[in-house]
Amino acid sequence: MSRLLLSRALRAACAAVVLAAGPAAAADACATGADLVVSAADPAPVQDGGSTLLHPVVINTGDTATAVPFTLYVHLPPGVVGSGTSPDATCSTLPFGHTVACTVPAGLAPGASVTAEVRISVASGMDPEVLDGNVEAELPDDPTPGNNSSTFRITVI
Repeated sequence: MSRLLLSRALRAACAAVVLAAGPAAAADACATGADLVVSAADPAPVQDGGSTLLHPVVINTGDTATAVPFTLYVHLPPGVVGSGTSPDATCSTLPFGHTVACTVPAGLAPGASVTAEVRISVASGMDPEVLDGNVEAELPDDPTPGNNSSTFRITVI
């Protein structure tokens, strides 16, 4: 069953519980679980050979804490490498430096957020241009995976 059909089936079951048993029973039946939403504002412009900072944020907009660890990935374009830190996650740079992965432990509460700090370094000799990068969070069973990624732009000046 596709995620869309499963989501519709769960909403229909929730509505049936509300009608049959009332709002008290619906609280448990209608729980959606942890739902991650990712955002990343464009970093400050950077000169060739220089660096800037990106601060991607993951918010749990669901109604339960994350039950398992999840990973926030920052994907950088060619000519750009990164390294990351976060007080709430363990960050590492994957081979070739174009992806930073920050693993967040289980237990991100509803309404809570995690912010990483990723230093983006641009290769020397790059022409002025605008490059696109992507931030994404991977959480198994996220009920709305469509909001788990965000694009950002790196402006080389």
